[in-house]
Amino acid sequence: MNPGRPDGASSPAPAAIDRRSFLGALPGVVLLAAGSDGSRRSANGLRRRPLEAFGIQLYTLRAPLADDLIGTLAAVAAIGYREVELAGLHGLTPRQMRTRLDGAGLRAASSHHGLEEVRGAWSETLEGARELGQGMVVVPSIPASERGREGLRRVATDLNRAGEAARAAGLRLGYHNHDWELAPLADGTRPMDLLLERTEADLVDWQMDVFWTVHGGADPARYLRVEGGRVTSLHVKDRTAAGRMVDIGDGIIDFASLVPLAEGAGLRHAFVEHDDPDDPLASARRSLAHLRAILG
Repeated sequence: MNPGRPDGASSPAPAAIDRRSFLGALPGVVLLAAGSDGSRRSANGLRRRPLEAFGIQLYTLRAPLADDLIGTLAAVAAIGYREVELAGLHGLTPRQMRTRLDGAGLRAASSHHGLEEVRGAWSETLEGARELGQGMVVVPSIPASERGREGLRRVATDLNRAGEAARAAGLRLGYHNHDWELAPLADGTRPMDLLLERTEADLVDWQMDVFWTVHGGADPARYLRVEGGRVTSLHVKDRTAAGRMVDIGDGIIDFASLVPLAEGAGLRHAFVEHDDPDDPLASARRSLAHLRAILG
């Protein structure tokens, strides 16, 4: 997601990182052994199926969707995507959106919902997600006013409560990071670590946005090795050495290593995203083609 959106997220000045520095953080990655059934065995011995397909966060396509919802969904399917993550319903009810997605041959795997929904009519949000056929709902941001220690404590309590309600409805709750969660506080603690410590692992997953994790100065591979069981979905988006967001394959992030590492730890979904592409459909096409080329 974009920190310039009205969700209140913000971004510091880009931190430069070169490919050698980024890859230098990866030597500890444990290679995953492939099984005869196509599964991979992770370092902890658990066998996990690799992703069946990449999805796309529809925020990437918000402009063409606003102009032509049905045509854009058809184009997304023609590119080769089979699942999507929603960032709003474009004025439709959940049932109406489900009909449009079904017509295009797409399924909604997840959707983003603000903290105000968690603290409001959360049961209605969950019911809408069930109508859409989703398995997951995600909180994409925390207001700037609640990013201190006490605010994070309150948010963690709310996320645990929301996660329990989601589980009762047959859904998983996730939290999606930007860069500020990975930038250390004055005492060196990262807000993301506080959220992970204060939320229950069986109630709240982490939707890791790889771009923003790197942009915040953290190593996504290290987090996947330590917290991988909680990273059930990824936002797959690339970054140049200077900190600019680009189509996958035009930056320096090593998805050929990161995606298998995440799969081995329990990844269920990976959504391609670009917050502000010049040509949204071309960006979606190029990014998926590159991922297929490097991952098969």
